Amino acid sequence: MERKLLVYDSFTTEVFKGNPAGVLIGADGLKDEEMQNIARELGYPETVFLFLNDPEKIKVRFFTPKEEIDLCGHATIAYGTALVECGIIKAAEGENKIDIETNLGILPIVIKIKNNRIENVMMYQASPKIDKNFTVNKTELAEALNISSDSFEESIEIVKAYTGVWDLMIPLKRKEILNEIVGNMEKIRKISEELDIISLHPFYMEKTENETRLYARNFAPIVDIDEEAATGTSNGALIYYLYTIEKIEAGKTVVVTQGEKLGRKSEIMGKIQIKDEKLDVLIGGTAVKFVEGKIEI
Repeated sequence: MERKLLVYDSFTTEVFKGNPAGVLIGADGLKDEEMQNIARELGYPETVFLFLNDPEKIKVRFFTPKEEIDLCGHATIAYGTALVECGIIKAAEGENKIDIETNLGILPIVIKIKNNRIENVMMYQASPKIDKNFTVNKTELAEALNISSDSFEESIEIVKAYTGVWDLMIPLKRKEILNEIVGNMEKIRKISEELDIISLHPFYMEKTENETRLYARNFAPIVDIDEEAATGTSNGALIYYLYTIEKIEAGKTVVVTQGEKLGRKSEIMGKIQIKDEKLDVLIGGTAVKFVEGKIEI
């Protein structure tokens, strides 16, 4: 059976920047093993599979080359863009909120149209959580990142944070330290297994009078991704964590820059939204298509 396959670079407006994701349209009927094989063959950090048999309910599943995961930010921005560009949904001028079924339940996306073009795609993330109930050896952590043990920002705790997957938030003193990291994948994998997390997410926060800007890198060898150029769920978790310690305010858009060391600079927008006493974490950006084709399976 012939199915449409696209590849998008997410969190960027330029091809070969941002983070690539495969998007397979019409995954209905595919077996788990087939989806895993497709994701492995494509080799992108994540591939998203869209199930469209029920016109009232769009379902998605996400696979890394190694395994299925519950949620992926950059692949969500990619498929949100594909839904409009492939004519699967009719998006009106302004904001279009669409309920999407995921392994974590219904997680809406919001596609903003301006002058008949996609301005951005924002995703609602899973209910956020913070975990401080663990011990991390900072010497071992520094060795895993090949930085000195005094590189960590002492005013911000190292925590585990979640908006779909668990990641370790690692605050650094200076942006230069972030750039100097050379990950030891064996040691990072060991820490990830011990803490039951997907990735290490070192970051630097630059705060001025007018804005807060974040810079991050992400290492996830436990799912066969040594370093990722843009991670929506990790940065959503980061923004939520910083909100809980009053480093950022609700309602304000924060930009996270990631992927510079990979030559794939990404700009990830995020914000904390509070409506009717309900808190949501939103992450978004733009995506650009650079491959469109068909797969026979």
